[in-house]
Amino acid sequence: MCPAHPGFDNAPAPAHRGVLPSGASTCIALHSLRNMTTDALEQARTAFLQGTAAFAEQRFDDAAQAFAHALAMAPGRPSVMVNLGVTRLHQGQPAAALPLLEAATAALPDASDAWSALALAHHQLARWADSARSHARALALGADSAALRLRLAESLSRQGLGSAAVEHYETALAADDTLVEAWSALGDVLRESGQLDRAAHCYQRALDLGADPALHHYYLAALRPQAPLVEAPRTYVQALFDGYAHDFEDHLVGQLGYQGHRLLIEQLPPECPAFAARVLDLGCGTGLCGPLLRPRAGHLTGVDLSPAMVDKARARGLYDDLQIHDIHDHLGDGGAPYDLIVAADVFIYVGPLERAFALASQRLQTGGWLAFTVEDAAQGPGVQLLPSLRYAHREEYLRALAGTHGLAVRKVLDAPIRFHEHQPIAGRYVYMQKA
Repeated sequence: MCPAHPGFDNAPAPAHRGVLPSGASTCIALHSLRNMTTDALEQARTAFLQGTAAFAEQRFDDAAQAFAHALAMAPGRPSVMVNLGVTRLHQGQPAAALPLLEAATAALPDASDAWSALALAHHQLARWADSARSHARALALGADSAALRLRLAESLSRQGLGSAAVEHYETALAADDTLVEAWSALGDVLRESGQLDRAAHCYQRALDLGADPALHHYYLAALRPQAPLVEAPRTYVQALFDGYAHDFEDHLVGQLGYQGHRLLIEQLPPECPAFAARVLDLGCGTGLCGPLLRPRAGHLTGVDLSPAMVDKARARGLYDDLQIHDIHDHLGDGGAPYDLIVAADVFIYVGPLERAFALASQRLQTGGWLAFTVEDAAQGPGVQLLPSLRYAHREEYLRALAGTHGLAVRKVLDAPIRFHEHQPIAGRYVYMQKA
C-alpha cells in the first residue's frame, strides 16, 4: 500500500467493477498533506470518504462530485486524481479521466493501478499506441490479469501488430479459457496472418462458448472453401464501418492505395451521358465518390448502412440526400428511378448478387447505367467468400445475372482495386446498361 496520511489509513479503495482488473489494488491514501490547513484537511478527508462510500454503492455521479471536492481541497494529490479518474471511467467519460490519470502517473510513476486506469482511458478513446504503452507499463509493474492482457492484445492488433498481440491473447486464455472475446479476436489475428486452421479452431471454440452464431459461422465459412456460402451479417457490416469511419480514408486511400472509386467514375463508357438527372451512390461510405459524381448529377443520393459513415459523407456538403439504409431496402423502397447507380467497393460485402441486381434493374430508368467494382474470383463458384471476409465474383456469374435482369454489359475493365502488403488486389470494373 502507498503511505497514508494519519486518519486515512482505513479508507476503502474503490473497487474497479467492470472497468479495471478485479485483482487490482489501489493506492488511495491522501499523500503529503502537511502543508494544508486543518480545516482543508478535514474537508478533504470527509469528501474523500464520501466518495469511496458512494463508489462502493455504484453511485458514480455522487462519488465523482465528492472526489472532485476532495481534489479542490487537496490540489494535485495523485491518489485523489486516481480515484476521480477511475470514477470518470465508470461514468463513461474517458476524455475527462485522461488528464487526471496522466497527472497521477507522472506523480506516481510506479503505481500500477494508476497505469492500469490510464491504459483503460486510452483504450476507450481508441488511442491504440498510447493504450499499448500504458498497458505494457502496468504489466511491467505487476498489474497482470486476463482483462488487461486482452486489452493490450487488442491495442497491438489495432495497430497492425498482430504477431505481438498473439502472445497476450494466449496468456489471457491460459488464465481463463472461457473468454469468448479472446478466442474470437485471436482467430482474427491468426486469419489475417494466414494461419487458417488455427484461426478456424479459435472461431469454433468461441462459437462453442456462446459467441454470436451468425457472425462466427460467417467467419468459419470464409476459412472453409467447401462450406455453403453464407451472407455477411448486417450487424457485422454496420459495426465494421462504424468503427472504421474515423480513419477510413487515411487507411483505405493513403495506406492501401485504394483507387476503385476514382477509376470507376473515370472509366465510365463514352456512351454514358456526362450528366444524369438522378444519381445514386450505393454504399456511399464517407462519400469518396461524391466529388467525382457531383458534377455529373442533377440530384445526388447517397445510401449506406453505417451511420458513422453517413455522418462523414454529410460533412462534405455534396449530396442532395443521404440515407442510412441497407442497399436492398433502399433499392426496393419504390422511390423515383435513377439514371445512374454507382457501387464502388460495395458488392464485396454483399456476396450473392441476385437480389441486388433484380432491385437495381427495377430502380433504373430504361437506358440507365449500373457501374460497380468487384474483386476477381479464382476458378470455382461464381461467388466466393475469401479469408479476407470479402466476397469475390467471377465475370461469368456477373454476365449471367445481367442477362437475367435485362442489363447489357457495355464494358469490363480488369485493374487493381487496392493493394495489400504491396501486392495488387485484382479487381473488375463493370458497366451495364438497362435495355
